[in-house]
Amino acid sequence: MADFAQGWLYEAGIGENRALRLENNQLVQIRVERADGSARACAVVDAKFTRQWVAGKSGIVTLANGQEALLQPLPKELTEGSTVRVEIVRGAMTERGGQAKRAKARPAEVDRPLSDGPDLLAEITATGLPVKQVHAHEEDVLSGHGWHEAAEQAESGRIDFEGGSLLVSLTPAMTLFDVDGPLAPLELAKRAAKEIALALVRFDISGNIGVDFPTLEAKADRVAVMSVFDAHMTMKCERTAINGFGFMQIVSRKVRPSVLEILQANRAVNAALKLLRQAERDRGTGALRLAAHPAVTNKLRDPLLDELARRTGRSVSVEPRGDISIDGGSAG
Repeated sequence: MADFAQGWLYEAGIGENRALRLENNQLVQIRVERADGSARACAVVDAKFTRQWVAGKSGIVTLANGQEALLQPLPKELTEGSTVRVEIVRGAMTERGGQAKRAKARPAEVDRPLSDGPDLLAEITATGLPVKQVHAHEEDVLSGHGWHEAAEQAESGRIDFEGGSLLVSLTPAMTLFDVDGPLAPLELAKRAAKEIALALVRFDISGNIGVDFPTLEAKADRVAVMSVFDAHMTMKCERTAINGFGFMQIVSRKVRPSVLEILQANRAVNAALKLLRQAERDRGTGALRLAAHPAVTNKLRDPLLDELARRTGRSVSVEPRGDISIDGGSAG
């Protein structure tokens, strides 16, 4: 696929869809969509008003699939148990450690058509960039363009660059970037500013973001660092100035979890989906056996295995093995 150097590569996987955006044949962004049944951003659905959250201001609604969402503002005279049409403005999230965070919703007009909201393929198509779908029977184009390296950065939260590194921490309040390295503070901060701007786009990071740069006493130095960030920032956002302690805050509209939030939510789920991708690309014949850590095989449910069998035309069995690490499964 050497002739495709600009646009989106899209792979409809088992349990997970993936997209990778190229500019001049270089990876600049990845997206992940899990098939977990959660309501998508921009979906318009009917929900049951369950209870008030903040009296008169916000409440909890329950969607048809049992998922809860925080509704704000709260329509006047809405009574518990009644049905209300809502628009999902931010999808549900799972924080690191498994803590669930409800989707956010707002009231929608009663005559507004119901909608599931755009999926990943619709979203990347709407960017106007070319979209090329890739398949398991073809060469592994995503891997060839750095998918695994980018996914590893997202899972670990560590991004190394020449002369330093970024440690990205997910907190309930914000995504935090910590800058570390042996260079002089100004040079380190300038290099980090570029890498942070690129990382925000690469991993679809939005919402409240904090950056802890090295302390820079001179205002001119802080301005120089901010200029580097601005020059490489292509995502719509607002930022504060870097204060005297080296802290800068970035804010952008959040409608879905970032790639880091998705990939850091559950390590066993990640390993299971990777194993399914590996198994689908296996070129063997006959019965297909997946051997993995018990925590991983526990995530390999029948719908996923049925889809693997359908796509490969092979019978599928699962072997839990305690001597295999979570990331060390095999298929064949």
